[in-house]
Amino acid sequence: MNDYLENPLIIIIFGITGDLSQRKLLPALYHLTKRHELPEHTKIVGVSRHKIPVSEVYAKLQERIHGSDFDKAVAEELHDMTEMVQMDLDAPDDYRKLKERLSEVSDQLGPGVSRIYYLSIPAQAFVSVVHQLGEAGHHEPFGLDGERPRLLVEKPFGYDTASAKTLVQAADEHFGEQQTFRIDHYLAKETAQNILTFRFQNPLFQTIWNKKHIASIHVVAYETIGIENRATFYEQTGALRDFLQSHLIQLLALVTMEKPEQLESDAIHAEKLRLLDSIKTIMPNEVHTLATRGQYDTYREEVHNEKSAVETFARLQLTIDNDQWREVPMVVESGKALHEKCSRISVTFRSNPDAKAENVLDFRIQPREGITLSLQAKRPGLDMETETVQMEFDYARSYGQTADAYERVIIDAVRGDQSLFSSAAEVLSSWRIVENVLQQWSHSDDNLAIYPVGSHANNI
Repeated sequence: MNDYLENPLIIIIFGITGDLSQRKLLPALYHLTKRHELPEHTKIVGVSRHKIPVSEVYAKLQERIHGSDFDKAVAEELHDMTEMVQMDLDAPDDYRKLKERLSEVSDQLGPGVSRIYYLSIPAQAFVSVVHQLGEAGHHEPFGLDGERPRLLVEKPFGYDTASAKTLVQAADEHFGEQQTFRIDHYLAKETAQNILTFRFQNPLFQTIWNKKHIASIHVVAYETIGIENRATFYEQTGALRDFLQSHLIQLLALVTMEKPEQLESDAIHAEKLRLLDSIKTIMPNEVHTLATRGQYDTYREEVHNEKSAVETFARLQLTIDNDQWREVPMVVESGKALHEKCSRISVTFRSNPDAKAENVLDFRIQPREGITLSLQAKRPGLDMETETVQMEFDYARSYGQTADAYERVIIDAVRGDQSLFSSAAEVLSSWRIVENVLQQWSHSDDNLAIYPVGSHANNI
C-alpha cells in the first residue's frame, strides 16, 4: 500500500493562495508531512498570478491547525519543500516556462517522479488552463518520470450539462479519463467510505436493503453559517449546484447502488453509474412539486442584490426507477443558515402491524462521524412501556482522530486510485437529473421561500 512513498513527487497547485487551498489543502499537506505519508523527496510548486513569497502562503497555517497539533518544525519543512511561480494564466509562454522549471525540479529529484496538477481555480478558468497545460506538453511525462501526470480538479464540475461536457472534453483531450481526478471530498470522509463495507459485509443489512424493507432514504447537509465571504461564488452557484448535484447525489448513489463484483475502482464506478442512470430526470412540469427552494432572510443584503433569486436551501424528491428501489421516496436536501450543522444519510425501515415503530439507520458524515441505529426497547420498571434507544458506532471513540478527507484525496491521487473520485459519466448523469430544475429556477423567483436565519429545514 505504501509503494507510492518510493517515488519522488511534485505537486503543482494552481490557486495556492485561494480560500479552499488555504482552508483544506495546505493543512492536509501539513498533516501528511507530519506523519511522513508523503514521499521523502516531495516538491510543492505554487502557482499565483502575483509575486508572493512562500512565507506569505503559509502565514495563516497555524490558525488552521488544531491547537497542540501544530509543530513549527513540520511547518518549516513544508515551507522548505515549496517554491512559488508567478504566472499569467492566459499567457502560453508562462506555461512553457513552468514546464521548463518543473523539468529542472524533476531532474533534481531523480528518476521515477510522479507529477500532480491540482486546479483549485474558478470553474470558468478550468478549460483554458487545461488547454494551455496540454498545448505546452504538461500532460506528458518527462524523460525519467515513472508515469503520466495526473490532473486534480475541484468542483463545481461545470455550471450545467453543456458546460460539464466541455470540461470533460478538455480534460479528456489532454490528460485522459484515467489521469483526471474530480474531487468530491465528501466521498473521502470515513463514513462515506464505510457505507459500502457496512452494506456488503454485514449479512443482516445486505438482505434487507431494498424496497420491501426500507420506507425512505433521506440525505442532508445542513450548515449554521451563511455564505460568509463567498458572495460572488454563491451568486453564480446556489445550493443546488454547490451540494445537491455533486455531494449528495453521489452519497445517494453509494447507499443505493447494487453490490459491485469487487470493491475496487472500476467495478464501483460501473455500479454507481448504473444507479445514477436509473434516477429519473425531474421533468419541467414536475419541478413545482418535486423541488423546493429557499433563501435565508439576510442573504440579499450580504450579496448586495435585492432581487437575487439564488437559493441557499434546496430539496429534491427523487425516484430510482429500478426493481430494488422503485416507489421508495428518496430525498436530498441542503441549506445554509439553518439551526444545526450536520451531514447524514438516514435510512428508515418499514414498520408493520406487529411492530409499528420505525427503525432508523443514520450514517453521520459530520460532525462526529459514525453510524447510529435507532431501536425500540423496554423502559426499566413494572410497566411495558417502550422508548427509542440508540446503538451507536463513533469513529473518534473507536479509532481516535481519523484522517481529513483532503489527506485521503491527495494520497489516492498519488496512488492513482480513482475509487473516491467522480467519473465523467457520473458527473454528466448527475447534471441530467437536475437540469430542468436549474432552468426553471433561473427564469423566475416563484416559490422561493424566504426563511429566517436559524430555521429548521422541515419548516421550509
